[in-house]
Amino acid sequence: MRRWFFSFCAFVLIGSLLWPWLRQIGLARLPGDMVLEIGMHSFHLPIATAFLISTVVALVWRMLDRP
Repeated sequence: MRRWFFSFCAFVLIGSLLWPWLRQIGLARLPGDMVLEIGMHSFHLPIATAFLISTVVALVWRMLDRP
């Protein structure tokens, strides 16, 4: 359980650091990504981007895990 928690935290940290770059290449504007704007604040909820990135990571992990 701890390993999953640390992996999730690392993924969130890396995603947060790469967020400006992902927006610049247009990856954070996929259909399914939501942006809530309340007054002068905005909240980004990148559901489709997270799904795409997790799928790619899972495929790479599976390819590296094979003997």
